[in-house]
Amino acid sequence: MPTAIDKTTHRKSFSNQAGFTTSQMLITIALVTIVSGFALFAIDSARASVRLTGSTRELATYLEKARSNAIRRNATSVVTIATQNSYTVTMDFDGDGTIESRTINLQNGVTFPAGLVGVSATFDWRGRVPGQIAFTLNGENGSSSIHLSGAGDVTIGETDIFQDNAIGDITLNSSPSTVVYGSPPASPVEGTEPSPSPTTDPGASPSPSPGSDPSPSPEAEPSPTPVTDPSPSPGASPGASPGASPAGDPTPPVCVLSAPSTLSLPKNSSPKTFAVVTITNANATVITASRSGDISSVTPTSTTVSGNGTISYTIVYANGTNKAGTVSVSSPCGSQTIAITFN
Repeated sequence: MPTAIDKTTHRKSFSNQAGFTTSQMLITIALVTIVSGFALFAIDSARASVRLTGSTRELATYLEKARSNAIRRNATSVVTIATQNSYTVTMDFDGDGTIESRTINLQNGVTFPAGLVGVSATFDWRGRVPGQIAFTLNGENGSSSIHLSGAGDVTIGETDIFQDNAIGDITLNSSPSTVVYGSPPASPVEGTEPSPSPTTDPGASPSPSPGSDPSPSPEAEPSPTPVTDPSPSPGASPGASPGASPAGDPTPPVCVLSAPSTLSLPKNSSPKTFAVVTITNANATVITASRSGDISSVTPTSTTVSGNGTISYTIVYANGTNKAGTVSVSSPCGSQTIAITFN
């Protein structure tokens, strides 16, 4: 039978087995909620980054395919930015000789800048484009870029970009030498036959006939002097080569500046960067830019270009609709005024 001391000890053991209090439960739930929120935010950010990377690599892959297709067909292939959410690829997709156009949509949350809409990369039969182009893709948490050089090389990111103006100008020799070193081989005069070899008549008997003089007759003696003069004909004189010299000095093509006449940008997006001015065949050419209207600034105001290239301009303007301005680009290659509206 338990004693009084045993009963007291038994009651104390039950009182020491209390559970969590309400405040402890609330703190635990709050911590779980905070940690779960950070985890969900990290997952959403990672998914947005994956969508941006996937769209960038897909566009770079189609640029490579269009270039290879143009070289294989000895024709042209085109990749065009159709809208801020899609682009079109025109080439022979299935190799049946028929040109097709397909529209490729960017993944959710990935867009092109408004200034890139309408920009095309046209690959010729050598896989080249008229000038280098920079494609920019904007995502929810950042942006990525693809660089296409004039030679058709595709680079993802801002590192290891090959600039066309890194190639120096080629200096052509406008007055090549016409001197030919060494003597040309002697050629027989037209209408003559080569001299026969100094051998006796094959029809003659190898043994002398009785009573004949064993010495050969003077008429049968071969002529030691060949008929053809071994000296080269005057017509083969090196002085006859000037006709192969180039006619006139080669003149490099004049540089050309091209840009759209109008451009529509979204409101409330200042500052805005767009790449629309293209230069071809430039040689240390200075390009200047000015602004007017509701545009408060434009950069860069001066750029030096050699070879081919695309210039990107950043403008700052006031937010809101019913606003407009212009960006004027001037150079020895030509001038262009771009009328810009904000919608």
